[in-house]
Amino acid sequence: MTRSGPDHTACADQGTQQPEVEIELAVDPRLPPLTQHEWARELGRMGITRVRIRTAFPSDQPKVEVLPTSPQPTYRVIGIINNSNELVVPGARFSIRQLGGFVRWIDELRTSGPPESRPKTVAFGLDLVRFQLVKQDLAQPVAISTLGRNSREIVDQLLAKLHNPVVWDERAKSLLSSHEVNEELKNSASGTVLAYLLRYDGLALVPRGDVQGVKYWIVRGGPNVACWPVGWPPEEGESTAVPQLLEFLTVNIQNVNIRAVLQSIESRLGLVALFDYPALVRYGIDLEKTSINIPQTKTTYSQIIKRSLFQAKLKGEVRVDDAGKPFLWITTLRPIED
Repeated sequence: MTRSGPDHTACADQGTQQPEVEIELAVDPRLPPLTQHEWARELGRMGITRVRIRTAFPSDQPKVEVLPTSPQPTYRVIGIINNSNELVVPGARFSIRQLGGFVRWIDELRTSGPPESRPKTVAFGLDLVRFQLVKQDLAQPVAISTLGRNSREIVDQLLAKLHNPVVWDERAKSLLSSHEVNEELKNSASGTVLAYLLRYDGLALVPRGDVQGVKYWIVRGGPNVACWPVGWPPEEGESTAVPQLLEFLTVNIQNVNIRAVLQSIESRLGLVALFDYPALVRYGIDLEKTSINIPQTKTTYSQIIKRSLFQAKLKGEVRVDDAGKPFLWITTLRPIED
């Protein structure tokens, strides 16, 4: 199959030869005579030109055949255009107005093989074994000090130590900045640190698997991009991950900026606080100019954090990095996507 026009797989690895796809569409004979012509025209508009369209036989069924060709197999697709004028292929169906979805189905066939042969996926389109290997890879501890270091240099060093190949989307590389890192992230998990530093520039780390293996794509982030997260919810709850959160103490906080309050808590609990800086910028929150006031009271660390963050129009939660180390993730009350 050949496809011209817009690139529907902008993140495809251009250096890897992918399997060929041959398409044969069988049209229900009860449909009008011009149906075949209409489908051929619309498929051509989508850049799908190597396709055979014929009248269906009673024995036709949607299927994908694997032809043993070299160096990659060729996939032969039999699709059925049923009496509702829908294209039915294994695992999906499309109207003549939904051929963009059919193009994506073909791209997924090329990269992941026939639907019936794919292992069950758990996240990022990865099966359980691949996902666990990725998480193990991204759990590598950061071996260098990050406080005051150049963010771009840190990202490059961490990516170089990963076991799977890294591919940059052509639009992403130019967005990576060189700002000073304000946190000491040594010994934190590499995947969490990468997700954190990339998010600063609106970028995302996305593991993607295909027949050749797993690659780490660096792409522009967004609400519709499934990216590697800045940490995970602790499986057994926040108080289990950080028992000191429930310890009582007496406090009296008067006109202290939120950063200083959290730094004091960090030092007492050994808990790093990571700020969602893009969200803070989005809503104009300056940590140095946001003062916190809590009258003298006996309370827990957990309540001090919640009250302080709320006064600053922020919220926080305990997360764990890819190696299970807890930290405090702080973002705005309103999501950045609003």
